[in-house]
This record gives sequence, structure tokens and C-alpha cells, in this order.
Amino acid sequence: MACERWIVVGTDFSDGAREALERALGLAQDSGAKIALVHAYEDEPGANAPADPTSRLQGQLAQEIAASGATRRGIHVEPLVRRGPPWEKIVNVATEFGAEMIVVGSSGQRGAIRGVLLGSVASRVLALSTRFCVLVARLGAA
Repeated sequence: MACERWIVVGTDFSDGAREALERALGLAQDSGAKIALVHAYEDEPGANAPADPTSRLQGQLAQEIAASGATRRGIHVEPLVRRGPPWEKIVNVATEFGAEMIVVGSSGQRGAIRGVLLGSVASRVLALSTRFCVLVARLGAA
């Protein structure tokens, strides 16, 4: 029985997240791995039972996958929506899938922490990822 190889990519639909997906696609193409593309969201503080955004977010993930050219390259990308802190959910998915690596953008919609090169989600994924290799993809870095 062949063991599936997985790479987990966190996305917030930012340019940094698209760069992370592109890096992961290159790694997957070289290694035969599959990609779990994860978007995690948190409810707005004080919001009264907001409408479930899962369907809309699944649609956005499908658009990101289509735009990436993954299918044309023969790479399976599994879209996943999770509710909760993004750094926590990305690591949870990596554990669930037995991933070899997590790839995140250096900063995204939340932006970088003042005076720090990494965004808050990337920093927290690095801090929580004691069992996984983490690649932080920077925009414009080759």
C-alpha cells in the first residue's frame, strides 16, 4: 500500500498566500505529494449568529485552485474550510493528514506584526509546528 504524501497550505486569499500555494505546487510536482489548501476563519467579535460562510469560502478556494493551474499540472488539491484561529487549524489539518510540510505566506490579510518580518499567522504556525517542516514563502523571493 502506497503512503500518500501531503503538503498543507494556509490561505487567506492574499498575494502572499498565492505565493505559498505556488511554492507548494512546485514541491508537490517534484515529490508527487497532494496539497490540502486550508482557509480558516474566525467569527467577528460580537456578531449574532452570522450566516455560515463555508459555501462561499469553498467557492473562493475552488477559484484559487483553478487559477493556480494545479489540475493542468496533475496535482490534486483538497480544499478545506475550518472555523477557528488560522494558525491552529492549519497545524490541525497537517496532523490530520499526516503532512510532511506546511507552507504559508510571510504575511497576508492580517499583515505583519510591527517590526517583524513575518505576519502573525506565519509566526504562530512556526511556533506551533514542532512536528512539521514549515516553509514561509515571501513575495518576490525566488
